[in-house]
Amino acid sequence: MRIGHTHADVYDRESDYWQDIEEARNAQTEAQKNSSKAATNGERKKIYDTGSLPQEDAK
Repeated sequence: MRIGHTHADVYDRESDYWQDIEEARNAQTEAQKNSSKAATNGERKKIYDTGSLPQEDAK
């Protein structure tokens, strides 16, 4: 019976931990890009539909 963890076990868990963090950050960045793009596309559609942006949407 083995007691404790080997260096390799700990290293694998730590590597997985940091990889998960990196993937989460990348996913968050991608989601922000997509939401910005969606907002831009929505504004373009408003301009196309109405000829101008409504005053409350203009920044």
